[in-house]
Amino acid sequence: MRKRKLIVPLAVLFLAAAFGWSWTQFGTATPSPFVPTESEQEKLALFQQPEDWFFAHLQGPPEVIDGATLDPKLQYLAERMRPMGPWFERLMPAIFATPPGRRWVRDSIDREWTLYTKITAPMRRIEDREIPGRDGPVPVRLYWPQTNEPGPLPVLVYCHGGGWLFASVAALDRAVRLLANEARVIVLSVDYRRAPEHPYPAASDDGEDAYLWAIANATALSGDPARVAVGGDSAGGHISINTVQRQLAAGRPVPRALLLYYPGTGLPRGDRSMRLFARGYGLDASFIDFLLPRVFPGISDHDQADALMDPLHMAASLRGFPPTIVATGGFDILRDSGRAFAARLAADGVPVADLRYGPLTHSFLQFSGVVAEAERAANETARLLGPTLRAGTLPPAPPATGAATP
Repeated sequence: MRKRKLIVPLAVLFLAAAFGWSWTQFGTATPSPFVPTESEQEKLALFQQPEDWFFAHLQGPPEVIDGATLDPKLQYLAERMRPMGPWFERLMPAIFATPPGRRWVRDSIDREWTLYTKITAPMRRIEDREIPGRDGPVPVRLYWPQTNEPGPLPVLVYCHGGGWLFASVAALDRAVRLLANEARVIVLSVDYRRAPEHPYPAASDDGEDAYLWAIANATALSGDPARVAVGGDSAGGHISINTVQRQLAAGRPVPRALLLYYPGTGLPRGDRSMRLFARGYGLDASFIDFLLPRVFPGISDHDQADALMDPLHMAASLRGFPPTIVATGGFDILRDSGRAFAARLAADGVPVADLRYGPLTHSFLQFSGVVAEAERAANETARLLGPTLRAGTLPPAPPATGAATP
């Protein structure tokens, strides 16, 4: 019965979106506190069971690839999600063709990502506001942590993931609170415009505008304008990379640090991880095929991409980037491109922490409340960001943890 409860809501999600049903809890300017439904509480209770239970209920042996063993909870989820792949491939184009369908899926994904993320200490203050952008107001959410640290705090401008199509500041709310608490920084979370309504470079424009606004207004926020970092997960990582590139091109000061979780570093090139993890590991190859023409319309060939669209392969140099933290999972379709980007940074003389969390899949930040390795990754990266942002360089000896994991 529990297995059915895990799968059925996802099928219903896609079908309901196709019929235009709406769910508006996260559609307001100031979202209500997240309150799990009965079905969500059952799903959360299932994943809060000990790892031994999951080992006993796997459909196959533990998955070991390139020396890394997939976390048993994530393997349990993957085994039950893989049959849903064809459903997604058939239904998603029809769902996303309608505004009600897009709204329903986006709101539902916000809830799904929130459900499994770790709850941390309350913030000192949270504020939703709109800041000026080149194409109109940009919604942001500001977080101030509880801290006794004297003086202005460093600031992190954070962009969420979701393939430029999904998610919002609500989806990453708990993850951003953890960052603010563990790194002891003010976080400005950007609710950038999404495709297909707003294709590239709209999201990167909003991310850069938020960064420039943060520098100009840091003092009024009780922050330090000289210590402003940028960061993001997946598509949000790509936006953050673009922000650095644009500052270098314009001759402006670059961010103090760069934080990247399983980042989108460019257009896919068919590397090993793209083949190994094409289905059932949190980000499928079919979804990348779905998003590319909607996010980058008119780009039908890799050679048509410029250095901002594809910084890993097309940027002539990454010299001048700030100290960078790159965190990747061992079972992620973007594993190799993220690690290749870290290697390019190092080759161009940029201090980089290449943190590798072998047992984890894509979007592991969203599992920090139920998967021990995901919690460790979220805490370690945040705790590394804090001193990096304050000193302007990586600590002499980054934690000997995920960095040594396959």
